Amino acid sequence: MDRSDYFLLGQLKKACSQRTNGSWELLATAAGNPHSLSKTLQGLALDELKLEFMSTVTFSPSIVEERVEALSVSRPDLLRHLLAEWEVEVCQNQLASENVFITRAISTARTLFTVDQVDPNAEPWLWNEHLNVFSPNASRSLAHRPIINQVITLEDIKNAIPHGGGVIRALRGQNIQLEESIFTHYAQLMNSTSSYILSLLIELSRQTSFNTDIWIEHCLDFLPKTSDPYNLTPMTYSLLNPSWYVW
Repeated sequence: MDRSDYFLLGQLKKACSQRTNGSWELLATAAGNPHSLSKTLQGLALDELKLEFMSTVTFSPSIVEERVEALSVSRPDLLRHLLAEWEVEVCQNQLASENVFITRAISTARTLFTVDQVDPNAEPWLWNEHLNVFSPNASRSLAHRPIINQVITLEDIKNAIPHGGGVIRALRGQNIQLEESIFTHYAQLMNSTSSYILSLLIELSRQTSFNTDIWIEHCLDFLPKTSDPYNLTPMTYSLLNPSWYVW
């Protein structure tokens, strides 16, 4: 990473830390904002997850999932430590194994730490036959099988997105050539393309010679214009941490 890369990444982290109220705290946590990190860690502490489970106030386990994802971007080391704590508690405490907040935290963290690998001996598949793959389990299954296609074009991606784009995730780790026009096209459509799709494309663009600074530049332009942080996650997570993969 050269000096310009560090500068742009620093600018993105600064922009993501500007707002820390409500769900904006997720972006700030992913950017490594100390105050937001502290609050997120507090919310994921074992005792806090137990309290939320027993509370008469209605909390959603999805909040836990979102916090785990955000923490995995900036501090995967701390998340691994928390995961170990949660797993020990579930093994030792029957009540903990019935706590949806703890079990959701565990399943989310385990998924984020899972690495897909293509089995060269598995049954191969063709792109056009799986455009309607949407469920995560189905796309993960494809990701473990080698793709027959040697080149994926902009038109291929355009055809996949109306079906949910799940098949795009199955390109992870595949030995294929990706047309750089894919990334040039969608970097300019950040305000009208699903953040999930953008996150996948950002990841795939790193397999090519495409200048990933372009993604950050467009994100910095888009970020102040949106009032909903969910328009930025998980796409921004993929920019903040090149080793982070959306699931």
